Amino acid sequence: QMFQYAYARSIAQKTNALLLLDITDFKNYEFHSYSLDNFAIQKNYADTPLIKKFTRHKKRQGGLGKLLNLFFANGKIYIHEPSYFVSKKMLTVEPPCYVDGYWQSEQYFLEIENTIRKEFTLLEPLSVYSKNIADHITSSSESVSLHIRRGDFAAHPTVSKFHGICPPAYYEEAINIINKMTTNPSYFIFSDDIEWAKENIKTGHPTEFIGQGPDKNFEDLELMRLCKHHILSNSTFGWWGAWLSNPRETGGVTIAPAKWFNKGYDLKDLLPKEWIVLPY
Repeated sequence: QMFQYAYARSIAQKTNALLLLDITDFKNYEFHSYSLDNFAIQKNYADTPLIKKFTRHKKRQGGLGKLLNLFFANGKIYIHEPSYFVSKKMLTVEPPCYVDGYWQSEQYFLEIENTIRKEFTLLEPLSVYSKNIADHITSSSESVSLHIRRGDFAAHPTVSKFHGICPPAYYEEAINIINKMTTNPSYFIFSDDIEWAKENIKTGHPTEFIGQGPDKNFEDLELMRLCKHHILSNSTFGWWGAWLSNPRETGGVTIAPAKWFNKGYDLKDLLPKEWIVLPY
C-alpha cells in the first residue's frame, strides 16, 4: 500500500494532477486491510464508475481478451508495472491514467522523499502503550529495531512457498554486526510471532518485544521509525520502518537479507545501496 501510494503521489505531484486511490480490492483481500487512512496522506478515493472508465483499457489475456484488446486496450491509460526492476519510462507517465503495480523501490519517489515522509506520519497520538515504548526508544542513543515477519510467511502454504522466512542465523549475524558497530545498543523487536522471537533471538543487550497486531500496525511502524538502526526481515513492513527513519540523515545502519523470495528475484532496485545486505 505504501509503495503504491508513494509512486502515484510522486507522479501526481510532478504533473500537477489529482491523485485518486482505488481501494475497492481490499473488500475481499484476505491478508491485509486498507490502513493508509491512519496517515496524513491525500485521501481522495475513486468511485466505481470512474474506476471502470480506466480499467476497461487494461490488456486482457485469452482468446476473447485478445479480441477485446483490439477495441479497448490502451497502455497509456491503464499502465501496468512492466517488471520488478525500476522502469525509467514509468517515471515520466502522463495523467490521466490508472497505474497498477507494486512499485517497490525508492527510485520511484525519491524526488519527493520529504513529502512522502511527512505524509506517512500518524494523524492521531500514539496509544499509552506505544508512547511508553517510544519514550524508551528516544532515550536510547543507539536504538535498534529488529523486525521478524512470520505469520502468513510461515503458516500459509502458498505465501510460504513464495516468500520463505529468514533463519535465526541471519538475525544472529546481523545482531553481531550492530553490536560491533555501536556502544550499548537497545533492541526493540517487532514481530507477529512474539513467542518465536523470544525463544530464538538473543541480543546480549536490553531488549523489548513489540507486536500489537494488525489493528495497531501503523503504531508499530511509527515506533520502528523512531529507531536509529534497523535489522529487517524479508518484508516491506520493516523496509518502510527503516526508510522513514531516514538513516542517511541520522547515520543509522540498516541490515537486510539478500533473499526476499524463494523464486530468486534480483533485489537491486528494492534495497538502497547504502544498506548492508547479508547472504540469507
